[in-house]
Amino acid sequence: MERTRRTLLGVGAALVGTAGCLGVEGVEYPDDPEGADAPGDGDDPGDPPEDGPPDDPPEQTDGDPPATNAALADATRAVVDDAVWFATEYPDAVATYRDAVADAASTVRSVRETVDEEAEITSEQVDAVATAGETAADRASKALEPHFSPGPRIRARVDRHVEVLREFAPRGDVDRALEELDRMRTGLASIGTATYVEEAFSRNPIHNRLFRRLLAPLPPDDPERGRVTTGTLVELAVASRDFSTFAHRPYDRDEVDRDRIPRIYGDAFAPERRRELRARLGPIPQPEDRVEELFVAFADRPPLGNRRREAFEGWARELDGVPVHVQRYPDAETAEARLSTALDEGATEGRASIDPEATLAGSDFDGNASDGGNASTEENGSGPDDGPTAWHRFYHREAEGERYGFDEHAGVQYGYVVRAGEFLLATGFSGDAWEERTGWHGRLRHGWVTGA
Repeated sequence: MERTRRTLLGVGAALVGTAGCLGVEGVEYPDDPEGADAPGDGDDPGDPPEDGPPDDPPEQTDGDPPATNAALADATRAVVDDAVWFATEYPDAVATYRDAVADAASTVRSVRETVDEEAEITSEQVDAVATAGETAADRASKALEPHFSPGPRIRARVDRHVEVLREFAPRGDVDRALEELDRMRTGLASIGTATYVEEAFSRNPIHNRLFRRLLAPLPPDDPERGRVTTGTLVELAVASRDFSTFAHRPYDRDEVDRDRIPRIYGDAFAPERRRELRARLGPIPQPEDRVEELFVAFADRPPLGNRRREAFEGWARELDGVPVHVQRYPDAETAEARLSTALDEGATEGRASIDPEATLAGSDFDGNASDGGNASTEENGSGPDDGPTAWHRFYHREAEGERYGFDEHAGVQYGYVVRAGEFLLATGFSGDAWEERTGWHGRLRHGWVTGA
């Protein structure tokens, strides 16, 4: 009987692990598998409402070799495209939004001054402010959608006032009209400030559809998803664009004492940590023809402290996130060539899923599927019915490992690497061998890389 991801969630909740950001701590040996168990997270409230429309269906890339981890490629493409948008187009998009709102507010102010001066309000003036609001909503939507949904926010500040104006204008009630125009202008001005934009369309932390895509393994209607999204923090760096940020649910600063809110210092996946991870990856980073390079780390979102001294306060690397390295190339053929180059500079021992639930439920300590259903042996990767993606179990030798300062003797680095469409993905690199760390996945079990 085929195991589904839903049926394995109950089993996988016990496998938490405490992986270090650049290594894997808490090595678990085959003769002590009980050590892999850890208490699950407590029950958290349901997923808060999202700002933004549902995810678009992933685009297909023509010309890819058939059945080359297509599901993982689609999920990775969605993550990378959105991350690059935040790194490149976001500043201009929010500037357009603010300009659109400011123009609408200016029109309302101008109409208000005319009405006050002439002691009269006409239906044409009401139409003018209604049109200004609709124009602002359209401009803002074109700039920010599908990442955010600004249109309803703007219309909410305009439409209800227009309805009142249409009621009182025919009566010649100028005082009432002036009052409503003032309210409309104030409402528009309130959603055009930098502070409002930073909260409603946040880039730090990100909590729009990109956050959902980073945690794609669980469908939106899964009751487990609220606990996962509330309890997960993701570090994200688009190294190719010199951009980094965090992605997580924001803390409720209005309801909680500021001293109880965790404080995270430093940038997400700062440059020195990127250099350290690249060194651990050895030959896997292949910059030739590379279009984008991303670093992602999945960690526990620090909870609110019951008292001031109990709140988390430390550097981003102290969150012990589990890292994933992503490289994008112009096409699948180039990515395959770069993967071949990397593999030739190290060695592989078969392929296996890194899906924590599947590994825990049906594999031996080497990570190989014991029932034959979770690790594909086909050359082009796992097919649609083969279960989670099979990754290359790859290792390479560090001739002078101590120069990187990882350990006294870094020795061999073991990890997982796979090609999915035009992407190369790598994770789980450590001086500890695969078979001696069955619980290394940690929060990675909620990442998009384990959901396809």
